[in-house]
Amino acid sequence: MSGVVSFIEETARMAGARAMELFGEVEAEPKGRSIVSRADREVERVIIEEIQMAYPDDPILAEESGASGAGDIGAGTRWWAIDPIDGTGPYLKGLPFWAVSIACLRGSRVEAGVVHMPALGETFRASASTPAMRNGLPLPEVGQGVPGEHDYLFVPCNEVAGLSHQYPGRFLALASAACHVCLTAAGSAFGTLMEPIRAYDFAAAALIYERAGGSVRYLSGAEVDYAALADGRRAPEPVLAAPAAQIDWLMERVFWGS
Repeated sequence: MSGVVSFIEETARMAGARAMELFGEVEAEPKGRSIVSRADREVERVIIEEIQMAYPDDPILAEESGASGAGDIGAGTRWWAIDPIDGTGPYLKGLPFWAVSIACLRGSRVEAGVVHMPALGETFRASASTPAMRNGLPLPEVGQGVPGEHDYLFVPCNEVAGLSHQYPGRFLALASAACHVCLTAAGSAFGTLMEPIRAYDFAAAALIYERAGGSVRYLSGAEVDYAALADGRRAPEPVLAAPAAQIDWLMERVFWGS
């Protein structure tokens, strides 16, 4: 597994270097209710080419090109979920809160993941059998206490119909789920509230946070079955990340539905 993680990190760094070359040089293009740029497509191409050279038979779910070779994801199927620039909005505005996110999965579980934030000089990595690392050093285990009034909860940057919370502290939005969850793992926030999003948005970061002592669950308390999201569909409900001892506490303060 260490070889896979090293491969992912090398690929993420290569992709991040290309993203930095284009940082401030590309313009926003409409993409439904969102935006995209030439950088998203070029960085994604770098990642896909590397994966296909090393693991030519593996299905890939990518933000811009969708699912390829997915079919039915069985328990033993290795596949990939990649977001070339998670946080395209901040990227296009010259802000540093964006990341290259790459996850290697086996069936419904994440086996290895890297979240690389080139503009912040931060790289997070983990595998299912190794500790979470930040810039080559082990991440301390996340605190397990309830939050104080000055502790942050990362939240979506847009209002989401039917989604609300009664978090008693402060909240913050950086427009990148991968950044949110990894910075939560680093102790910058108590937790993260995510709208129903796609596997490539949070799979790598979720593993990193879990290996640092956090918990990532659906609002209902159910575990995330990533195989059910391998075709690119959104998660069926909001996703929460919080210290393992406090995930139930946060669930009681988040509400979903009319």
